[in-house]
Order: sequence, then structure tokens, then C-alpha cells
Amino acid sequence: MKIRSIILTGVFSALSLSALAPAHAEDEIEQMEDGGERCIDTRRISTTKVVDAQTILFHMRGGVIYRNTLPIKCSALAREKRFSYRTSISRLCDVDVVTVLTNMGGGLSSGPSCGLGKFYPITKEEAKALRQGPDAEIEPEAIDPADPEQPEVPVPGAEVEE
Repeated sequence: MKIRSIILTGVFSALSLSALAPAHAEDEIEQMEDGGERCIDTRRISTTKVVDAQTILFHMRGGVIYRNTLPIKCSALAREKRFSYRTSISRLCDVDVVTVLTNMGGGLSSGPSCGLGKFYPITKEEAKALRQGPDAEIEPEAIDPADPEQPEVPVPGAEVEE
């Protein structure tokens, strides 16, 4: 009788977990739709740049840049412009915290800790505008205008006037 109750308990546990799976899958879809990523690989972080009390840029190897907007402002972060993080795995996630490093007597000390938000991929132009401040405009790419002095290149099959 004990074996039968253990087996039934296992079956009911599996069924209850499978009922939760669709809700979890919907959460994953929502995260994908907003363009944000929950985690980044710490082994791929090349450099970081503190923009302000609520924004950090993570420059990754390979050229990808992620903007992380902290859910709550971290004023010491804006002042000190440096932080550390500790993780037991090689991923930094939106549930992790960064600890502001403060300059105390010629050395660095741990300051306040602040929670991270999701990681959103941005362009180099967007990163440059963020670093320059809120009044900065994103410069469009320079496009060389056609030189009016150069003759037009004939299109094969088109009639040419003479």
C-alpha cells in the first residue's frame, strides 16, 4: 500500500508541475517581446560604463552593448562611477545586485548595493547619446552625396540619348 501511495503522489506532483509550465512559458514570451534579456554572460563583458544613477552600459566582446536600467536610482553609483558584482555562476542577471565602490582614504571600500534590471541591446549610436547626456542628439550616419560632376553610369538595356 505504501508503494502505491508513493507512486500516486509522484503522479500528482508531475501533473501539478505540468499545469504550471504553460504559465511559465507565457512569462518567457513576455520577456522576449519587450526585447530585454534577464541575464548576460560575465565572461563576455569587455567593459562597463556608468551613465548615471540608474543606467549602466555593458560592452560585450563581439560588439554588443547592453543598457541596464536599475529599477531604483542608486545615487552613489552616479557619483563614484564604479561598482563590483559577485555571482556564483558566470551570468549576471536582473535579480543580482551591484555594489558601489567608494574611495576611502586612498583605497576602495564597498558602498551601497543596488539591484539590476533587465539587459536591453542598444546600438553604438544610442550608447554614445546616453554617455553624452539627455540633451544629446543621435547623429545620423554620414552618407556621401552623389558627385554631380560625374557622368551617370548607363543601365544595361536602357536607351541612350545622343
